Amino acid sequence: MVAGLADGPDITQSSSVALERGVVIRSIFQDSFRNDPDTLCYARWLAELGGLARTVPLLPMRLVIVDRSAALVPSDPGDGRRGALELHGAALVQPLYALFDELWRSGADFGRPAPRDDQDLTGSERALLHLLGNGHTDESAGRKLGLSLRTVRRMMQDLMNRLGAESRFQAGAQAVRQDWLRP
Repeated sequence: MVAGLADGPDITQSSSVALERGVVIRSIFQDSFRNDPDTLCYARWLAELGGLARTVPLLPMRLVIVDRSAALVPSDPGDGRRGALELHGAALVQPLYALFDELWRSGADFGRPAPRDDQDLTGSERALLHLLGNGHTDESAGRKLGLSLRTVRRMMQDLMNRLGAESRFQAGAQAVRQDWLRP
């Protein structure tokens, strides 16, 4: 089994060969990649060969786990292009697998629209509220969510409209009153 967290598609011939041999490949992407044509193409390709893909609002880092016995993690979580560390041993790999498995359970199938919770919020909307509530600017929240500044501002305006708020401060107060900021 190969499990991976990705912030973009990594299409490799070795994945194709592995899938054709019956290896299970599960990939998790950020919700924002639902709109990326290359990632959509990769997810369709993966599904056609028997692979699985889900999305979550935020990914903590890129990660590849092979057979629960080896893991690749970025040497610089802020810039995955700077190299990776190969980890072996249960003490190092099992906690990373537990992280992956928890994200997998909470993720939404890639081929379906992002689910909404009982307050009609998507995971990305809830994550945006938490990021802004923790002091992030629109720009830094957008970077974490993989969204453009324009998209973040559009999402926030939509949330304000749904909350009946005329300011961000009022929106925050309303979100707390309506229990929109629970974990």
